[in-house]
Amino acid sequence: MPAYLGAISVCAGFAAALVSLGLPLLIIPRQWGRVAANQPGQYPAHPASLDYEPGKGHQRQQSCCDNAAWYYGLGMAFLAIAAPALPGIFGVTSLSLRLGLMVVGGLILASFMTYASEHLSIRSFARGYEE
Repeated sequence: MPAYLGAISVCAGFAAALVSLGLPLLIIPRQWGRVAANQPGQYPAHPASLDYEPGKGHQRQQSCCDNAAWYYGLGMAFLAIAAPALPGIFGVTSLSLRLGLMVVGGLILASFMTYASEHLSIRSFARGYEE
């Protein structure tokens, strides 16, 4: 078996994981909001936005770049790099303490990712509901 097949299978596995995690975050929350907005009586009426008036035939301007998504993404990238680098930053040489610092960094990363994904999905739902 050639040596490059192992690397290809690892890359294919990571690509499949990214697609399976990224696609729902991009598609499903907006669809939920659209479905909820099209079902009368299920959700309480929300006050009309100041930027959107149906009689005038225009909608408020939306940016194609979501700043909150960028901030959360950069925060996750920073924590993903910082978690395994904590022992080197603090100069820890003990194996058990190094492992403990990496586990703590991983827990902080997991809690931040949970908060960020919840916040971003709620924002996507609200955008889909407004559209």
